Amino acid sequence: MTKISQTGYSIQEALSELIDNSIDARREGHKPVVKVDISEDSVVIADNGIGMSEEQTSNSIRLGFSNKKGQLGEFGLGMKTSTSFLGQAFTLITTQENSDEQYILQYDEDEWMKHGDWYKFPLVVERGVESSKSGTIILVSRLKVDFSQKMLESIQEEFGLRFGPFIQNGELDLIFNGKPCEANKPNILDDERHEFEFKIDKVHAHGWWGYQLSGLNKSYYGFHTFRRGRLVTVFDKIGLTPNQDIKQIVGELHIDGIPITHDKKGFIKESDEYKALENEMRQYFKPYERKPKRILSGYAASAGRVRGTVKVIRTLSQHTDIQKSLENVKRGDIVVTEMTRPQYLLAIRRAAGIITDLGGNLCHAAIVSREFNIPCVVGTQNATSILEDGKKVILDGNEGYIYED
Repeated sequence: MTKISQTGYSIQEALSELIDNSIDARREGHKPVVKVDISEDSVVIADNGIGMSEEQTSNSIRLGFSNKKGQLGEFGLGMKTSTSFLGQAFTLITTQENSDEQYILQYDEDEWMKHGDWYKFPLVVERGVESSKSGTIILVSRLKVDFSQKMLESIQEEFGLRFGPFIQNGELDLIFNGKPCEANKPNILDDERHEFEFKIDKVHAHGWWGYQLSGLNKSYYGFHTFRRGRLVTVFDKIGLTPNQDIKQIVGELHIDGIPITHDKKGFIKESDEYKALENEMRQYFKPYERKPKRILSGYAASAGRVRGTVKVIRTLSQHTDIQKSLENVKRGDIVVTEMTRPQYLLAIRRAAGIITDLGGNLCHAAIVSREFNIPCVVGTQNATSILEDGKKVILDGNEGYIYED
């Protein structure tokens, strides 16, 4: 179990795994409500879903065991890996509607390391529970991770992105530390949305797509799919090639005529109808999946990706009117210079990012960009020579690259 906890998760991903399970467990006719509460010593995730039976609860701790097919938590690893990543112990409390029983399972990593026996964690059955009660609570304790205020803000932002389609479509109430999470809508480049439509025999699919710049989590692209106005899947990669790591295709896809799974949480990918639509979409989107050309590299000094217009400020040139160059920087532009100086601060406040010829992770540009929370790449050696004033570029402060737009 110790190795399982070392999965390369981020804190956001570990928490999202548990929320995925709650969404999978939603009850027909009931809007899912998931509450996530994080304190210094515990993480609690509670839902109003269908809950687990005694057998399901007992099996939930078994690695690789899952009855889910085509759902968010399909492989039977999410709860085990995420809880073990977050803390050294967890308690699972679950009950089903119209049952007077509540099942409690407690796991302790130290006990597991001593005995290596799953049977050391017996299932406790409590009777006399209100029959209308239904749902699951997971309490993670003896935390292995620290939750700073900045981390909590980052978690809430990622929840709004990852679960935004469910929230926006009225299919999920996600409460984080007592406050409702709001949907984080994709930022479409130039606000350009392209309509498309496919008709293949009985299959009718239509929607829109646009480009976004990828964030730190590169998997949040693709289509939110709908059937009869109901959200089915999020960030579905149907018809798209994997690893769109710079300019990503996002959009909505409304589908009729493709068989859906019995729980209405996914389309049957093995069906001829699904394969036909996937093939048509792959042919359609192939010309639009071109990866931007990389033109510069340097040190990634402040994270984020941004697209903007180059504004060159040549600090070391005797023929440059620096004040006039600074005034020429408009909101959303990218400052390109040999190195930044304190007198640049007003221009940097308007800028969307910084690129420099010189410097390292502790130079003035790196420190200021992190303070203003804008992407920055330093130490490119020749940005001021290669990038022309007015040129459109993509600045990748996550990896330290500059791309042609």
